[in-house]
Amino acid sequence: MQFKLTTIYYVLVAIVSIIPYPWWYYSVGGIVTIEDSPFQVLIYFLGTRLILSDVLTFLLTAFRLYVFVVAVGYAFQSMRGNPKVYSTMFWFPVLYVLDPILIYVLFKFIPQLLGVPIQYPFFIWGTETFTSSFKGNQVIAEVISYPTLIYWFALGTAILYPFSRWEIRASTRKARQH
Repeated sequence: MQFKLTTIYYVLVAIVSIIPYPWWYYSVGGIVTIEDSPFQVLIYFLGTRLILSDVLTFLLTAFRLYVFVVAVGYAFQSMRGNPKVYSTMFWFPVLYVLDPILIYVLFKFIPQLLGVPIQYPFFIWGTETFTSSFKGNQVIAEVISYPTLIYWFALGTAILYPFSRWEIRASTRKARQH
C-alpha cells in the first residue's frame, strides 16, 4: 500500500466521527452543564437535558454521518493509490481550543445583556471560580472546563494530517519525475 499514513489518517477520522462522546466538558456550579463536540451538543440545566440540545445533536448527526462516509471513502481511495485531501477533521480539533473562548462569550456577555454582571475568566482549563452580584446578592460558582479523552484522540488523529499531505506530495513529485 503506497499511502499508508493517509489511509491510517482517514480510518482514524472515521473512528473519531462515530465515537458518541463529547470532546469538551463544562459545568457552571452544576447549574448548567455542557458536553459538546462537532457532532453533538448536550446542554443540561439543573440536571435536565434541554430540548435545544436534542435538536442541535440531531442536526449534527447528519454532519457526523457525512464525515464518516467521506473518511471511509477516502480511506478506500488511498488504499487504491488515489488519495484525496479532506482537512476538516484536521481543523476541528486544532480550532476546538477556541471552544472555551466561545463559552466565555456565552457566559460573559449574554448575562450582561440581561443586566446580570458576571466576572468570568477569559479561558478556563480546569476549575475556576466566578462571581456575580445581582440585586444585592453575591453569587459564587465553580466553573469546570476541560477537554475529554476523545478530544485528545481527535487531536492525535489531526497530527497525522500534515504527514499525510507530505506523503501525497512526495508521491506526486516522484510521479512527475518519472
